[in-house]
Amino acid sequence: MSTQKELNEKIPVVLTGHALQSLRDSGYSLPAALGEVIDNSLEANANNITLHFEESKAKSGKKHIHRITVIDDGDGMDLPTLQRYPQVGYSTRYMRTDTIGKYGVGAKLAAFNYGQRLDVWSRITQDSPWYRVWFDLEGAFRQEQNGEVVGIDFPDTQPLPEDISAYVPNGSGTIVVWSKVDRLEEGWKAPDAQALKAEVQHELARMFRYFLNGGISISVEDTELLPHDPLYLMERTWADQELSKYYARRRKIKSRNGKQVFLPLPPSSQKSFVAKRIAREVIKVGNSSCTLTVTLYPKEVIRRRGMGGDDLAKKLRLPDNAGAISFVRLNREINYTNVPRIFPGGVQDSDRFIGIEVSFSPELDSYFGVRNVKRGVEPHDDLRTQIRERLQKYVPEARNLRDDIWGQVSQESNESLGEHQPILEAAKDANRTLPKSRVKASVSEEEKENILADLSKDVVGDNKEKQEEYQESIKDLPFVLESVDFPGNVLIDTQHIDGQVIIRLNTRHRFYREMWEPLRSIATALPGSISGDGAAKAARRSIEALTLLIIAYGKAESMDENPREHFTDLRSDWGKFTDSLMGKIKDII
Repeated sequence: MSTQKELNEKIPVVLTGHALQSLRDSGYSLPAALGEVIDNSLEANANNITLHFEESKAKSGKKHIHRITVIDDGDGMDLPTLQRYPQVGYSTRYMRTDTIGKYGVGAKLAAFNYGQRLDVWSRITQDSPWYRVWFDLEGAFRQEQNGEVVGIDFPDTQPLPEDISAYVPNGSGTIVVWSKVDRLEEGWKAPDAQALKAEVQHELARMFRYFLNGGISISVEDTELLPHDPLYLMERTWADQELSKYYARRRKIKSRNGKQVFLPLPPSSQKSFVAKRIAREVIKVGNSSCTLTVTLYPKEVIRRRGMGGDDLAKKLRLPDNAGAISFVRLNREINYTNVPRIFPGGVQDSDRFIGIEVSFSPELDSYFGVRNVKRGVEPHDDLRTQIRERLQKYVPEARNLRDDIWGQVSQESNESLGEHQPILEAAKDANRTLPKSRVKASVSEEEKENILADLSKDVVGDNKEKQEEYQESIKDLPFVLESVDFPGNVLIDTQHIDGQVIIRLNTRHRFYREMWEPLRSIATALPGSISGDGAAKAARRSIEALTLLIIAYGKAESMDENPREHFTDLRSDWGKFTDSLMGKIKDII
């Protein structure tokens, strides 16, 4: 039974060991967790920041990263500040609105999210010794269970680990070591350590792109990061490097022994691939403001339709970009994510070529829902409405410009020429036994020449010789079907001349982009190069599109006052010829 004295005694609001064990599940990705440490380095005026990972075998036999070290050459910490480094809630910049951090919890929770021990060395001058502070979760838990007070000892002069001495700055700086790391076993966060490091490099290069672009050096092991700009407005970026390599491999210089030779461009000739800026608009929010920037990626990135998921696209991380908005606070990206119901008409796969950034200052933290861990940030209430209204204007503009580029490339490269040729040849043979055309209206020779000239120009471009060759190749075909680019919402355009049916399929139409093109990509891909998930996704979308195509036809009929009378023959003939042609033609592609 409790005594009166015990009943009057206060108890701790927080059980430190238990609470920190619970807070280990803060949900940090490894790049986001490391970003919290880098934030502190930048606030301490560091110019050079280096990350190191140490790998070993766990008891299970699997490899795992057991220690992570972050080293900077910043101002360092005096002893009172160093002692408080592991203290949750302490920050020299607590609740300020002119700094990256303000809550005093990020770097601590990030460390314990992955490891159970935190050691920090720091010094403020070249001549002063390295002082260390540390905190061990397992030890704290045991202390608490034994009724002891859990606390942080005054800094000591424990020597630095020998294996990191080569990376230690000559002057002031700070060294943060996460050890007893127990959540980075291969196959968990990534297939292996190499993949995990690559993910860290990619994410940090984007998160801290403005600092990297300004000259701050951040290295992962021996790799110095280049900025990764999702807007493609910066120069000398990681994407520039990848694109320069890609296009250098395609540069023919001369022939040796009858073979074309491809040589890389010299480093000095690496160019920058800069996006077209669609908009940069300041949005007023209360007494402050944020800035919305929308870009369309350069044509060297957009290339041609259907290439948004190839090897280059994956290296540029384009598939991750569809609909993603980069939220940047004080030049530091704190979230890169899709925001529900903010894109006009929903996010399309091809929106991966559109860059969107919203930058703001800490005064707007409440409008963006910024929390003590920099995750889940998105605009609220009126701000969200303002951003959505502007995206309804700028995203369609970017989509139209992207489609113009694809149409131009398609025409210049003649990529659609011959797409339907095998089936057209088979349909020519099948047409011999089909009912003949009933079109009565005739066109003059001049009109016929104009129609064929326009078609050949759409397909092969302005080259007169190629136009003549093309017209010669189609003159005996009863059906001519070409995938070409033209504006508007028309899916197919038909013309009839001398018993010949000319059909243009609009590559700009959503039906072509989202159904036809994905299926064509799968049909023409090498065996084994398409994943089961990719094929299944394309098949599901195709069923949806075909269903909607039939529904749209029904809706089009309903616009006529007497559809049963006017379209009965059309429906009947359409179904009959579809059946006949499918029976006569199969396994062509």
